[in-house]
Order: sequence, then C-alpha cells, then structure tokens
Amino acid sequence: MLNKLTLQNNEKEQIKILRECFVRKRNELSNRITKSLLSMAFENRFTLHPRRLKELGLEETKNYQEFLTHLNIDKAKQIGRGHALEGLGVKPLLSIGNILRDSMICELEPQYSTILKLSEKLLDTYLSSYLLGFMTSREDQTLKEQEQIRKALSTALEQQRRELFIKNHAIHTYVNGIMLTNLEGSITYVNPAFLKMWCYDSTEEVFHIEIIRFLGADFNELMNVLKTTGGWQNEFTAHRRDGSSFELNISASLIKDDSNEPIGVMASFIDSTERKRLEAQFRQAQKMEALGQLAGGIVHDFNNLLQVITGYTSLEMMNAPRESDRYNNLMQIKVATERGKGLTEQLRFFTRQDTGKARTICLNDVVNETYNLLKRTFQPETQIRLTLDKDLRSVKADPSQMSQLLMNLCVNARDAMIMNKDAMKASRPRKTEENILTIETYNKDIDKTLAQLYLNAKPGKYICVKVSDTGIGMRPEVIERLFEPFFTTKSEKSGIGLGLAVVYGIVRNHNGFFDVQSTLGEGSSFEIFLPIFEEPAKKQVEEQHKPSLTHGKGAVLIVDDDSQMRELAVTTLKQCGYHTIVAEDGVEALSMYKKSKAEIDLVILDIIMPKMGGWECFRKLKELDPDIKVLIMTGYTTDGSVDDFLKEGAEDVILKPFDLETFTNMVNRVLKA
Repeated sequence: MLNKLTLQNNEKEQIKILRECFVRKRNELSNRITKSLLSMAFENRFTLHPRRLKELGLEETKNYQEFLTHLNIDKAKQIGRGHALEGLGVKPLLSIGNILRDSMICELEPQYSTILKLSEKLLDTYLSSYLLGFMTSREDQTLKEQEQIRKALSTALEQQRRELFIKNHAIHTYVNGIMLTNLEGSITYVNPAFLKMWCYDSTEEVFHIEIIRFLGADFNELMNVLKTTGGWQNEFTAHRRDGSSFELNISASLIKDDSNEPIGVMASFIDSTERKRLEAQFRQAQKMEALGQLAGGIVHDFNNLLQVITGYTSLEMMNAPRESDRYNNLMQIKVATERGKGLTEQLRFFTRQDTGKARTICLNDVVNETYNLLKRTFQPETQIRLTLDKDLRSVKADPSQMSQLLMNLCVNARDAMIMNKDAMKASRPRKTEENILTIETYNKDIDKTLAQLYLNAKPGKYICVKVSDTGIGMRPEVIERLFEPFFTTKSEKSGIGLGLAVVYGIVRNHNGFFDVQSTLGEGSSFEIFLPIFEEPAKKQVEEQHKPSLTHGKGAVLIVDDDSQMRELAVTTLKQCGYHTIVAEDGVEALSMYKKSKAEIDLVILDIIMPKMGGWECFRKLKELDPDIKVLIMTGYTTDGSVDDFLKEGAEDVILKPFDLETFTNMVNRVLKA
C-alpha cells in the first residue's frame, strides 16, 4: 500500500493553486537546479559525469511536480535512495531543497500568502522523505562496505593464520631434523624428526644439552662462518642418546627479520648413513668390476693353456698302456689340469662369465640338499637351523651354482665361529658361545623405496636366502674387501680367498643383489635376493657322456687365434675322421667360407680374436648362410653370454677347458642334427 499524505478539504483546493504556480516556475527551477549542480561538478567528479548533472535539473522538477500531484511519500524516499546509489552527494541534495523552497516562497508570497504554509508543509514532507531515503540508502551502503571490509580482513587474517599453520606444520612434520636457536646458541625449538633421529623423548631434554653435541662444531665458529658466507655445512659421525652411531649431514643458515637483521639460526639435520652405505657399495661394485675384467683376461688365456695341456695329455693317454709309468705320469698331468680347471671355473663365476644351465627351481630343495651334506661334514658343535618358507616362490637358476653359493656361505660362517676360538675369547669376546648357523628362506617384495637401499636392486618380487652365524663378526675394513678374489683373513692352509668372490659372481650372474650385516662379537648375516620366475620347478635330466672319442665325417672350419688350440682341434678331429680347415681370425674365416661354402659342414668359432671378434664373424657368417652350423668354443663369454649365442642361432657352446670326449661327441651331434 502506498504511503500518501492526507489533506483537509480546504487544503485540497489550495494544492491545485500550488500546482499551477509550480508549473509556471518549472522551467526556471530546472535551470537553477542544473546550474547549481554543475557548480558542484568537482565534488561529484568520481561518481557523476557533468552530462548526468545536467539531466538531474529537469528530473528534480518533474519529481516534485509528481509529488504535488500524488502526494506519494514512498516515491520521494525511492528518489532519495536512487540518488544515493547513483553517488550524488549530500550538498547537492540540500541545494536542490533550498532552490525549491526559495522559488515557491517568491512565487506565493505576494499573491497567495494564505497557502504559503501548505507549500512549506508539503516541501518539508517531500524533502524529509527524500533525505530519509537518501540517508537510509547511504547507511545501507556503509554497512555493506563495512561488512565487505570485515570479510576481507577476516579472509586476510585467516589466510595469514593458515600460512603460518602450514609453515609450522611443514617444519613439524619435515622428515629431516630441524633445530632453531637464538644468536647466543641456546636451542629454542626442535621438530619430532630431530627427536627421533637423536633418540630423545621430549624437547625439554634437548634444551639442556650443549649445542656442540648436535653440531659437531663450536657455535661461535659457526656464527662467524654464517655472517661471512651466509651458510654453513658439516658432516661427521654422531652418537645418539642410546650410544649408537650414525652418519650426519648438517646445513645451517641465519634467520632474519623484515629489516634483514639476524635473529636466530636454523639447522637442518640429514641422516646420511644409508647414502654413505650405498656409496660404499657402489665403490665396491666398481672395484669388483675392474677386478672382474682383469680376472676375465687371465681366465681366457689360462683356459687356452689348460686346454692344450689337457687335450694332448688325453691323446697321449689313449696310446699309452694303462699300467705303464708313462700312463701314470700323464694321469698326474691330467689331475693337475683338472685342479687348474676348477680354479678357472671359480674365477668364471666371479667374472660373471658363466651363467651355467639355468632352470626353474625351488631353493628350498637346494637348501635341504646342502643341509644334508653339511650335517655329515661339519663338526658336531656347529648347530645348523633351518627356517624355510613352505610357500617359497620359484627362481630360474643353475642348481649347482646355487649349491656352491650356499656351501661357500656356510663354510665361511662355520670358519668365523670356530677359527682361533681360544684367541678370540681373550681379545674379542662373543655374545654367545654357541656355534649356531641359521639358513632362512622367504619371499620378499621390493618396492621403489626399498630398492633405493640396495645397490643393483630393482623393484619387484624376490626370494631371499639368509645365512647367519654367531661368529666373531667383521670389522668395517674387512667388509669393504669381502668379495675381492684371493682376499682372506684365514690362514694359508684354510683357503685361497675365492669363496665369497664366487658368491658375488653367482648372485650378479642371476640378476640378484645382496646385503651384508656384521657386528663384532655378535656375528654376521648374508642376505641373497634373487628375482622370482613364475614357472613350476622342473626336475633336472642328467646328461650322458660317451667315455671315448666319437668318430664322424664332414669338413670342419676351425677359427681360433691360438695356434696351439687350432693344432689340438685339428689333431683330435682328424683322428676322428673329419677333414679340417683352419683360420686365425674372423676376417680369414669369412674369406675361406666364401670360397669353400659348399664344402664346409661346420664352423667351430672362438670369441676373442684380433681383427674381427667371434660375435661379428658369427653374424656375418649367418648373413652369408642363414643355415650355417656354428659351434662356439670359448673360455671367455663376457662378449656375449651362452644364451645370447643360442638365441642368435648357434648350434651349441662348449667352454674351455673341455675334455676331448665331450668335444668330439658335441661335434658329431651337431653335424647329425
């Protein structure tokens, strides 16, 4: 409902006259109001354009004329609210009211003095409602702006509070230790990671400890460095509250206020024990790789020598009477070469040249077989305990190599428990006097985080074989050289130092990795991790070898850079009925094969040769004749594993030194295939 002004009967007649007077003055009023508003244009420069001020003069006269017609108070309030929202100031509004009042007084006073009071009453009502609407709108705007400011301040404070919370939370939950101090060196804050790193239960315990214990350096020296360079670092072996040691890396910096003045020090603590352990493993792996390359070259040359000796010895033994002194002398030579062959086989494991004949097996079977052997050979005082996972996954490995790996580890553990027992009791007491050898097997899933803790480890599923002992333990300098060939802490009669070197080669040969833990007086543990192979384990089929040379027919091209090896192969194959052709390297072999391709039935190819190696020669021969039969004969397979040659199409691989029975049997089998 409209809020209208109520008039008495005599006032209704008077207002008609008032409206007529106003209509006569309307144009004049409009011009005066416009002129007044334009004079105040500077005060309204931020809200109203001068063009708009010109329009307001005419609008104001129309608005008041409409009020005189309808006497609508709410309309007057609405006009005032509109001007407030539009941005018109209070001074222009008062000016409009004064112009309307002055004009009506001048118009009415001479002739219509009787209705002057009604005019003032109506004008006061209009202006009061007009200003009431204006001020109400202004108050609403002010309240709204204050609310917006309050919300903005509240948001800013909340954001500041959240930022402070996030910063505090980041420091409080940081994985590395954080310590804050004042400029005098008193500790003012440490985060939970710091407490955990140093094995303290509360911050109060830390506040009463000299800061040099945590920094490993004098605080005054630290401050001098910080003021000069802005940063400080230190690395040392620290000792926790419980006495245990760990490697620590510290970095410190100054905390400065808004005026760039130092107010404190922040130090960050990183436990670098695992990083240093990995660095040591990496250095050890590099050293082992270099030793492996050296040993590999020795194996190659030594195998050629052994092959010549054992080959000619076998040929002579075939022609000598079994009961003669000559036969017995030749047998001694053969026994000596067999011992040399065993040595090169161990070196081949170390240099990762021998993958053996891998098949799918369950290591629990190998452990049980080794256990039965150990029970019969180890002294009674050595207790052997097995903890085998009945759900152990399968691996692809050479059973004989796995057996040798376990045997080497167990023998090493036994020796650590019993050697120089009386002397060790006096100089290095053991935690227990019992000799306990424990063999464990279990499945282990290695994720990315765990893989970072071991050298050569990759994420995946593994089986683990762990051999532990209660022996005397090892010093760090011994662990560093543990897998070096010919390194041993035993007496000369007890071993030559190849046992653990062979373990290293076998593990790396099977794409595995290992971890060694040892504490003086408590014992050692070796964990071997091997990747699983998802295929049921198969039983091994024993190969049968003929006891004598196997005869046959065909032309054989023998490619070897060693003249004695070539001569031995020629002599042996000729005795068995074969026609032989020889080449000193791959280049000569290709030339001969191109000339006599139709006549050659088999190529016996060495790998390591000058000018052109065996691998390159093998591939070029395959390009000349995809159906060519090639038998690889080598004592060194670093240039390509056995499986690689077989995948590329080689008929078979025979490793030097070999016995002539096996050699001639393999040649005959390949030619008949």
